[in-house]
Amino acid sequence: MRRKTCFPRFALFRWGLVLTTFTMLAAGPAPSACTTAVITGAATANGRPLLWKNRDSDDLHNQVVYCEDGRFSYVGLVDTGDAAGMQIWAGINSQGFAIMNSASYNLGKGETSGEGAFMKLALQSCATVQDFQALLEKTNPGGRDVSANFGVIDAKGGAAYFETGKRSYKRYNADDPAIAPQGFLVRTNYSESGDPESGTGFLRHDRAVSLLGELAREKKLGAQSLLATVARDTANVRLDSFPAEKRRRGAPEWAYVGDSIDRAITSAAVVFEGVRPGQDPRLATAWVILGQPVTGVAVPLWVAAGGVPSELGVSPDAASLNEAFGDVGDVLYPDERGELKNYLSVDALSNPKTGLLAGLVATEALNFRQEGEAVQRWAANFPAPSEVLGLEKAMARESLEAVRKLLQERQEKVPTQPRPRRRQPPPKPALSVTPLAS
Repeated sequence: MRRKTCFPRFALFRWGLVLTTFTMLAAGPAPSACTTAVITGAATANGRPLLWKNRDSDDLHNQVVYCEDGRFSYVGLVDTGDAAGMQIWAGINSQGFAIMNSASYNLGKGETSGEGAFMKLALQSCATVQDFQALLEKTNPGGRDVSANFGVIDAKGGAAYFETGKRSYKRYNADDPAIAPQGFLVRTNYSESGDPESGTGFLRHDRAVSLLGELAREKKLGAQSLLATVARDTANVRLDSFPAEKRRRGAPEWAYVGDSIDRAITSAAVVFEGVRPGQDPRLATAWVILGQPVTGVAVPLWVAAGGVPSELGVSPDAASLNEAFGDVGDVLYPDERGELKNYLSVDALSNPKTGLLAGLVATEALNFRQEGEAVQRWAANFPAPSEVLGLEKAMARESLEAVRKLLQERQEKVPTQPRPRRRQPPPKPALSVTPLAS
């Protein structure tokens, strides 16, 4: 039987070819700033490891693709219209191996553009963290067009960062008590092994370490709490700004979020919830918010579904969930002119009666309850792909309807004129690939 692929005309990522050389060129957006974490199962309340990424990007229109073009099938976060999945910005495959990255700006000089293509290659060919390290070893001599902190987890308990340059890397294990006493590591846009005087994202790094540490100490760390309190964090500690808290008398009307974990350029949030050692890797869940976290709701996906709901899937136009979350963003950020786009309406976010955040988090909690019940059933008897995909579709549809309802209720309570849509139409990426040498 002929195997389905994301891009049937090309079969470029054969495992055997990778062992000798890696030469890929993908024309597309360069990596931007991100906030990420690798978390061991020992640090979470349910024992499942986590891989988290808040993706910051100039392109706010993300989608999700399902691919079968390599040794393993996988789902991945892509820019709008990338139906071939040529650049994966975070993903998980059928073996429970998950990967994401943050661009590192202190590992070397010059921009790089190969991170998305390299993560695609890893998803196609790696089953474990050790496999990924072997891929790095094999591509060291020929070089890679990357400067990144790659975070990875697998179904065997592996959880690590690889600070990776063009011809070298350094590994950091999240279960090493010397560097990760609470069982997790955080990376933003600098590397521990790089130039200590360069890089960006220092405030975001420290804030994420603080929030994750508090959840770990309280035995509350999990995918749901991470998304609710860390991925959606709009605080700036140095400015004493905490807009997600219920408004107090005299609190500022606006919050500057340019240096927050969740900010105006955050285009998506992804949390891969892995499995405990010995569990079926098909139970690993990908939680995806197709937009800035405070504007949306996480929907669960599984590679075993063999597809992606249309509300998140690839098309030439923005995915419907991404579009709805953009409408929420129009309410939270009513002025996109210049620097004003970095100012969040505290009232629209967290007003006890009319704020949108509480309703979004409540909708997401329902998704977590359904996912938990499903995973518990499936652990005893894993269903056919059609049943898994059916659940994905139902939750995606219900989430979209809930967000639209929240917006309607907000409009009825606080009538406002919709502002002209200034968001740029989704770009049509021009992607090209240089085949690997045999």
